[in-house]
Amino acid sequence: MSDAFERVTTERLLLRRVQERDLDAIFELHATPELSRFTPSGPLRSVDAARERLTLWQADWAQKGVGYWVVEQLDAPGTVVGFGGLRHKELEGQQVLNLAYRFLTRTWGSGYATEMARMALALGRKHIPEVPVVAIIFLENVPSLRVAERIGMRRDRVIEYFGVPSAVYL
Repeated sequence: MSDAFERVTTERLLLRRVQERDLDAIFELHATPELSRFTPSGPLRSVDAARERLTLWQADWAQKGVGYWVVEQLDAPGTVVGFGGLRHKELEGQQVLNLAYRFLTRTWGSGYATEMARMALALGRKHIPEVPVVAIIFLENVPSLRVAERIGMRRDRVIEYFGVPSAVYL
């Protein structure tokens, strides 16, 4: 299955499996307070914390054949603009594929999150149809709610997620 997910292109983006060389980009993007505003644990505080995240994501790929991607612009190879994709997770006792996306502020409004999320949703539904794809989004995170709706997901319910009211999209 991992072949279907490891390296994918969309019209403007390269979506690829995370690698060791992505450590600095993981730290840069996840340590920025503005980009981590809707992350339960807040921004990453150290490169060691970024390494833990990288190790976790690499384990997802090794064990499950799917995980979060590094997102690069096709017209600027090597230029990381975000992270996102699908990751196995348990939600309320059920196995799900969590759809997540986080992009640099300079790309906001470009449609990159929608483009990446649409591809992730399509691949998840095609190659892992037995596991539902969900997006768990803080209710205050209006841009992320819009991305989920733009790709055809619908709000199923509102739950407390890490103590914060969050929408579950299916």
